[in-house]
Amino acid sequence: MSRCTDEIVVYDDASTEDVKPLYDQFDCDVIYGRKNEFHRELFHKQQLLYAAMLRHPDWILWFDSDAILGRQFEDRERTEAVLESSEAQGIVLLHLHNLNLWRSNGHYRVDNSFNDLWHGVFWKNTGQLHYKPVGRLHQKQYPQFWSDPDVHIINSKFPGDDGKLIHFGFATDEEIARKYFKYRESGQTGWALDRLVTENEERELIAVDPEWMPEWYLNSIHSLEITEPNPEFDPLEMRGYGSYDEWAARKRHEILA
Repeated sequence: MSRCTDEIVVYDDASTEDVKPLYDQFDCDVIYGRKNEFHRELFHKQQLLYAAMLRHPDWILWFDSDAILGRQFEDRERTEAVLESSEAQGIVLLHLHNLNLWRSNGHYRVDNSFNDLWHGVFWKNTGQLHYKPVGRLHQKQYPQFWSDPDVHIINSKFPGDDGKLIHFGFATDEEIARKYFKYRESGQTGWALDRLVTENEERELIAVDPEWMPEWYLNSIHSLEITEPNPEFDPLEMRGYGSYDEWAARKRHEILA
């Protein structure tokens, strides 16, 4: 994010990790939440938007801490070129394709709607940005652009494969399991929940093209994992555990055994 922005504003949702040194390293303006409130994410983004608007930005870039931008946006000059072109076309919202890495950093998942999501990542400051937040899951993460709801919003999807939003939220067994239990605790049920841990003959993984990845990331890892991960999860098994901690304890027991 620091490669293509002037300033970074963070909402820390009562993190239990030692992240303050990272905030200090990049001189972030941090809003500290008193407790983890996953279902109130739009209320948190309303606070972030307010802090960002005090800086009078031309554009706002948003994504969560479990994602990185593709190669197109690791360079400030290339990023500005995309935004200037968007602005010239009247575009106020630019979507990036969300690439869901699956149990590795070298494969992404395409079955069960895992490859269908586009995130509204770049927001033009129209001078009227605002939220009408609600405490429910899976709401649009970007704000409303005009005070008049009848004003048409011009949005676009970035077409290049090197401009994806690369999501690591399913890149490890731990992340997948945490998401399953977190969403279940928040009331999600049925296919939308079970697909998070469904691995069967329908699962389809595709190897990541290294050209999509930013060079700084490729230089920081040993290699992209290219061996297709073996199926691991089953929704019937996960339902047998009351919490992530119970599931993780079982996994530790299996490893020790």
